[in-house]
Amino acid sequence: MVSEQMIAPYPEHETERQKRVDELYLTSHSQDPVFEKLVEITARCLKVPIAFVSILDNQRQWFLARVGLGLEETPRNQSFCFYAGPQQLPLQVSDASVDPRFQHNPLVTGHPGIRFYAGVPLVTEDGLILGSLCIIDTQPRHELDEAELTLMQKLAGVVMARMTSMRDKSFVDPTTGLFNSVRLSDDILRLHERAASSTVILLDAYALQYVKDVVKALGFGFFNDLLIETTRTLHQILPRGIGLYKASPTRFAILLEDTSRQACEALSVRLLESLKQPILCQGIPIQAQAAIGLLPLHPGIADHSSWLLLGISAADYASSLNECWAWFKPELELAHQRSFLLLGGIAEALRSDDQFRLVYQPKISMTDGRCTGVEALLRWTHPELGNVGPTEFIPLAEKTALVHDLTLWVLHKALQQLSEWQASGLDLTVSINISAGDLETPVFAEQLREQMQHFGVKPEALELEFTESVLISNPRAMSEQLQRLRDEGVQVAIDDFGTGYSNWSYLRQVPASALKIDKSFVDGLQEHAVDRRLVRTIIDLAHDLGYRVIAEGVETQKDYDLLASWSCDEAQGYLIAKPMPPDALVEWLVQRPDLA
Repeated sequence: MVSEQMIAPYPEHETERQKRVDELYLTSHSQDPVFEKLVEITARCLKVPIAFVSILDNQRQWFLARVGLGLEETPRNQSFCFYAGPQQLPLQVSDASVDPRFQHNPLVTGHPGIRFYAGVPLVTEDGLILGSLCIIDTQPRHELDEAELTLMQKLAGVVMARMTSMRDKSFVDPTTGLFNSVRLSDDILRLHERAASSTVILLDAYALQYVKDVVKALGFGFFNDLLIETTRTLHQILPRGIGLYKASPTRFAILLEDTSRQACEALSVRLLESLKQPILCQGIPIQAQAAIGLLPLHPGIADHSSWLLLGISAADYASSLNECWAWFKPELELAHQRSFLLLGGIAEALRSDDQFRLVYQPKISMTDGRCTGVEALLRWTHPELGNVGPTEFIPLAEKTALVHDLTLWVLHKALQQLSEWQASGLDLTVSINISAGDLETPVFAEQLREQMQHFGVKPEALELEFTESVLISNPRAMSEQLQRLRDEGVQVAIDDFGTGYSNWSYLRQVPASALKIDKSFVDGLQEHAVDRRLVRTIIDLAHDLGYRVIAEGVETQKDYDLLASWSCDEAQGYLIAKPMPPDALVEWLVQRPDLA
């Protein structure tokens, strides 16, 4: 046993020292080859059998790297460097067996049998001792000379530099200097190890599309400076001692320990109020679009993949509220789980033969009533969730590369069906929907061409539909891609017209052949004079630009007749027919009434 009177007292600034150990995460690093090499060099140069880097944790001495020593840790009160005083001088012991401080130490009386010890403190810039670079011999020996001590001090400096660089590389956001989401997750886990309650405030500072616009207009350098200015603004609001983290490219996080709901809400309100004022960056005022999600944490959602996604769900929900902050709700977690299940299931559904299927909705000429073509619509029967609507899973897919795989699946199945219809003497045009991701894929046009050649389908029998929002990010590039498809003979239609930007200045440059008026305008024709004037104007302008005009969502004969009187070219909707499987479509074509 170590005699009680020989146990060194804890240093005066032990709380700050331990916090620095936690910040550097020295007790959580896996074995690092640089540290291992450093202790090996130390042992060889000073001709000792044992060398190690010792870190003092709360109740233990932990070896960051070691050579010649089998132990991984010891109780803290057995540590020689525990005796390093505030003067931060090297500690040397020529023979520990006769030194009153150490002669009863188990590391002296037992394994490894320490006799000689020399340790150089590992000191932070603000003077906190984290541990020591140590050497041990099992035989007594003279103290190190000045040159040997200088060597150990230089090697200790390299150890400190490596600690800092590892911390920065693993846990620090390089732009803002804040700890990142990986570090936040680790801090959350450490809190739960001591059963502390915690709350994460996730601040979504800038909408992703806004970030893209800023970067496009002012460059990445400006956006990085904007993040730095945003960090400075948030630091001015946060109480002293509360940590700010960089959770993602546009999100910040605050971890609060044992804080009441009222205090969390009050802090959220202050943060949002501060961000109502434009942030001045390089002399340019930038307005944040802040929303805050508050997430009470428990061990089940303390890992990074869980808390970040759930916090984002809460922040997204908050964006729809006037207050722009919201606590996480269980139903948001259920929605997140459902979205995750759907995204995970799309790839499997593409490989399956019985989940995805196509149905076809006819379009008819408003001049002679003939069926001019059909739109291929994707349907999904999920093995666990049952029927899932395209308005739910397609927007999820559009956030990933899966959307292009979905388009290729639809294209393959639709062209295969079109080929079969043509072989049976049925002359139809098939429309499929494409996304911005498809048009951004350089090989899309070639893949389309290969599929048409494979099934022997003429390009004129295929129409690609896209929403006008596709053109917003890069209208020139999108138009060039569409022009290549038009040059192949493929028809192109602008879908859901009127729900996006409806910018005629660039739509007139789009190589489209048709324009589809969104259902929301058709629904209001009988009740709203504004909708009637708008739809009639769209038809006239579209005809002037050479577009064929299709009205979507036609459900009543009154709407049909009104649109026909304005010379709308085609109609699609439940009045004509609901989407149906291929066999039912053929039967409908034989039996359908003349709606002209």
